[in-house]
Amino acid sequence: MRSRLQNTLVTVFSCLVVISIVSFVLQDQFANAQEIRIPNWIKSQIKSWADRQASDGDFVELLGELNKQGLIKTHDMNKNQNMYLLPKYGQTIFVKIAGRTGDFEQTSPVTLIVVDPQGQRSEYTILVLESSVYSTVVPISHDSPIGTYTVFAYHTNKELPTSYFFVKADPQIPWWIKDVAKWLAADKISDRDFILSMQYLIDKKIIDLGFIASTNQDSFLDVSVDGLKAVRRGTMQSLDVHVSNMAGPVDGAMVFVRVEDYGENILEEFTGVTDSSGNYNLSWELSMDEFNDIKTLLVYVDVTNGVSSKTKLFTFEVYCLCGEPNCKCRN
Repeated sequence: MRSRLQNTLVTVFSCLVVISIVSFVLQDQFANAQEIRIPNWIKSQIKSWADRQASDGDFVELLGELNKQGLIKTHDMNKNQNMYLLPKYGQTIFVKIAGRTGDFEQTSPVTLIVVDPQGQRSEYTILVLESSVYSTVVPISHDSPIGTYTVFAYHTNKELPTSYFFVKADPQIPWWIKDVAKWLAADKISDRDFILSMQYLIDKKIIDLGFIASTNQDSFLDVSVDGLKAVRRGTMQSLDVHVSNMAGPVDGAMVFVRVEDYGENILEEFTGVTDSSGNYNLSWELSMDEFNDIKTLLVYVDVTNGVSSKTKLFTFEVYCLCGEPNCKCRN
């Protein structure tokens, strides 16, 4: 009887704590926040977690989805940017390893040796782009050891900088947070109340979402290339390269541009760095002497920020006008 009374008092106390948190957040921090809507499919899965039909890891992944949609925010992302959550039984995640050798146009492969927390070694042979960029993925399964993984890299008998990533176990969520989830499922609190409560708990580090920085934050680059698709010989072609990730434009990314024809003859090469808006612009004149017929050119754009890399292909045609010297007109 006493034990049951104690449990009841604990439950009541925890509910009061949660109510206080929500009240504090609403009144002090987000009084003028706009209306917030949680997607129905996420609310349904939050209810499943509250009903003990899903794990704490599933709930954290749902908070990660809310992070993707901009409804909640994580903090100190750089601190834990190499942290990954151990996958569920039967599943595998892939940790991306990327870097630069520093030897431009030296395309001999890189050897990676990954040492897990138990001292087991895995070796990978990685292709290298002419821009000196290399990248691969390392699989982590549900039975992989938890802890620090060390990545050694070697290129042409030279040791490259050592890197690390970390694998952590399924997070443990305080049991009383299920009360908040149940209130959301029963429409006893609004979507806004739930989001602001979760944000408060994250800010106070009661819920640890540090690994979301590496899981959801893009380390992967998005590269776009814009330019004219048809250019007359003797005139200028201009290309605008834009580099971004989930955090926005990438400042200081290295850009390597190579212009070829279908015979793999290199016609032009450029190297530059993106500005604070994530842009790199280049222009060049197309020779009157090299193009006497319609020809398609291939532009390979290699981009790296030192961690991730991306290659983009842009194609365009060069043409001449009938009546111009050395122009082969088609009937």
